[in-house]
Amino acid sequence: MKRSQLIITAIFLVLLLAIAFTTTLPISYGAVPWAGWVGLFFFALFIGVALIVMDTKQRRSRVMEEMAEAEAKAAPEESQPSQEPPTILDPRGPSYPHPVVNVATCIGCHACVDACPHDVLTIVNGKAMIVAVEQCMEDTRCEVECPTVPKACFVVNSTKKIPERKVPKRDGNFMTNVPGIYLIGDVSGVPLIKNAINEGGAVIDYVLEDLRRAGRNGNADYDVAIIGIGPAGLSATVLAKQRGLKYIAIEQDQVAATIQQTYQPGKYVFYNPVDQQIKGGIRLEGAGAVKEAMINSWMATMKSNGLVINENESCKDVRRDGDIFLILTDQYKTRQKMQYRARSVVLAIGNRGTPMKMNLPGEDLKITVTPQGFVFLDFCEKCGARRIGEDKFCQQCGTRYIARQRTTYEDDKVKYKLGDPSEYSGKHVVVVGAGNSAVEAAIDLAAYRSEDGAQITGWRDNIVSLVIRSNFRGDIKLANKILVYEGIDEGKIRAYFGQTIKEILQDEVVLMNARERDPQTAKESARIKNDYVFALIGGEKPTRFLDSLGIQVG
Repeated sequence: MKRSQLIITAIFLVLLLAIAFTTTLPISYGAVPWAGWVGLFFFALFIGVALIVMDTKQRRSRVMEEMAEAEAKAAPEESQPSQEPPTILDPRGPSYPHPVVNVATCIGCHACVDACPHDVLTIVNGKAMIVAVEQCMEDTRCEVECPTVPKACFVVNSTKKIPERKVPKRDGNFMTNVPGIYLIGDVSGVPLIKNAINEGGAVIDYVLEDLRRAGRNGNADYDVAIIGIGPAGLSATVLAKQRGLKYIAIEQDQVAATIQQTYQPGKYVFYNPVDQQIKGGIRLEGAGAVKEAMINSWMATMKSNGLVINENESCKDVRRDGDIFLILTDQYKTRQKMQYRARSVVLAIGNRGTPMKMNLPGEDLKITVTPQGFVFLDFCEKCGARRIGEDKFCQQCGTRYIARQRTTYEDDKVKYKLGDPSEYSGKHVVVVGAGNSAVEAAIDLAAYRSEDGAQITGWRDNIVSLVIRSNFRGDIKLANKILVYEGIDEGKIRAYFGQTIKEILQDEVVLMNARERDPQTAKESARIKNDYVFALIGGEKPTRFLDSLGIQVG
């Protein structure tokens, strides 16, 4: 007997009792006295509870057996593809499809949380947790994106076929199917800082072993080219320097740009999984730290090891030339095309991809910015030591730092990511996009949020316009949608649905109807006063780049 059947039976018994006592019929209606009715009720209740207990034990044992079978199939080889968990029932949860998290194997990587568009999951104490099971719409991406083997997050009570998670192929030494090209970090499938650092440290020893086996090659300028300097790439670069390898380190943005620009100031970063030790070139002390402390420790490691990083240089291609690789790059500031010859390549490019551009007139405009107030120099003019913390005196020679007027500088009018929203005050800002990143940027530029990000606590003095081609994307998180509509209702965010940018001018942005295909012939629909444009329309995933190198993904 199911719970619903038991409830229905109990309701009918209550109705029969009510009829027996409230009508003109005899109390012993049906030749059964009132005590008989009560006894019958409790007997039915006892039978129902007994059936529920028996059914629950049977289902629970079946669940445990099927989970054990899934773990046994996945255990022999860590590198094998994720096994699909069997379709099972959750005897203790609701009958409709919903996710379940095994906290024993969850590594707190945020993959399932980021994949869920309905805010069903969140991270609590470094583990994924179900916080709004009633909002689940049987979107199985949480299970698809879970990187653990077996899955720590899986959807129960579902008959949907769960597709296999597509990740680049590599062996136990992190080498791809292209000999000499190694793959580490987020792009490999496990988005964790600690995991990335450890992979960055381990891969250099594998590279060194392979290079010694292959022997020296006089045609190469470098032993290894490290492309992408996030936690994985930085860890690899430190180890390459310490192991005496000749290296070239290339980063399309700045060192650890994803963390520096996408993590909010003061964000506390948990070092998951907590039971995993750090073995790479950079350190993580304790269970976690605020973003700034973590980044500062990495920068100190860079300085102490004398690392040379080619920042603002984008890798465009990697080609095989006999026994070596040609790495072709573009330098952002000088606009020069560069070429490097390396014996091996380590790809630590992350999973964010290169930001997509709008390809519109005026997208490359520069603006002149004159900051207000004074700033202390971050280095000592006497001895050259860099300033650490908020102390106004040099820790090397004791010289006082000098406060100077902030200098005027040139800045890009169009940006493709939002770092610290507090850097923009009293501005006319246009945000282009309909996904979570665009909506979150519009909210953060227009408002102050609570520590958990769930509520608006105040409003900034910016004028924010949100330009959306059609409507919000289907996977936009519910919390983001609630907050952005609150901003629209308050008049702090101006939403332009069905519109797109026709042209970017020095002080304005010209809009047109999104149905128009050619910006040159399209009619102008509106003009918005503007200081900055944030084009948050997504990024080109590295899948295409990996395919171009011949690396298998799937």
